[in-house]
Amino acid sequence: MSESYTFQPLPLINPSLDINENHYWNYHNIEELISCKKPLTASLDEDLFIAVHQMCELAFHQMIIDMERVLKTLAQALQDATDPIIGNTAEVCYFFRRILRLYEVVNTTMPILATMRAFAEFRTSIGPTSGFQSFQFRHLEIMSGVCKYWDGGTKNAEGKLHIAEIEFNQRYGEQVAQWFELYRQHNLTYYYQILINRAAGNSQAECLVNLQTNTNASAILQCFSAYDNLQRRFHKSHLGLAITQLKIVGADVGTGGTSFRDYLAKYEREEAPLFPGLEDIL
Repeated sequence: MSESYTFQPLPLINPSLDINENHYWNYHNIEELISCKKPLTASLDEDLFIAVHQMCELAFHQMIIDMERVLKTLAQALQDATDPIIGNTAEVCYFFRRILRLYEVVNTTMPILATMRAFAEFRTSIGPTSGFQSFQFRHLEIMSGVCKYWDGGTKNAEGKLHIAEIEFNQRYGEQVAQWFELYRQHNLTYYYQILINRAAGNSQAECLVNLQTNTNASAILQCFSAYDNLQRRFHKSHLGLAITQLKIVGADVGTGGTSFRDYLAKYEREEAPLFPGLEDIL
């Protein structure tokens, strides 16, 4: 982390709060947190199903907070006039590496659902809910620089969208459009391309090799590569999990009506890798 950064105690958001009464259970809202799990059946595996997704959503929320700081500090480093390629990336990597750790948490947590034996107990009772509808994951993907690959992901054989996607578009469509505009020239892949354009070389491969000789550029490329691998791992794991669980219940579509094989495989086919060329040198 940058040595120039100094920390100062911050005032309470609520000045009337008595911090002497701020105990662990109420500071972290443990009872409220647990009560957020509201299974619709008596299945204990449904309780697990909810818990795993909520843990991932909490991780996504923090990843979004840190990704804002990654993008901000990355933009600042690229504007550093003291270096023709990129300035000090210590702050960028500080937040980026925490995102990587959080993504590891997600990639470790989600596969727990593969141990779930009783999906059939509650699958037909939970309606159109689907991981497809995770607006936080969409937010994170847009910040990463993906295109709208999920659009139409729930179409059936007749080309009609499932209610899961229809409702998602109605609730978050405008927000998603705003995110795409906000991060249009402020996302990971955009800044990756700037780095390549600044490097010497007659090809992308040569540019990447030369960037490796720049300490600050090399550090951020390492983070890009690790993030790309974790992103692809998540998608592949999600696909494998869907196949495993739906095979158990003898179904061929996801909980939200998705043609899961086509939709979940679409990322690998159309978006991956996020940072072309890195897989060849790192």
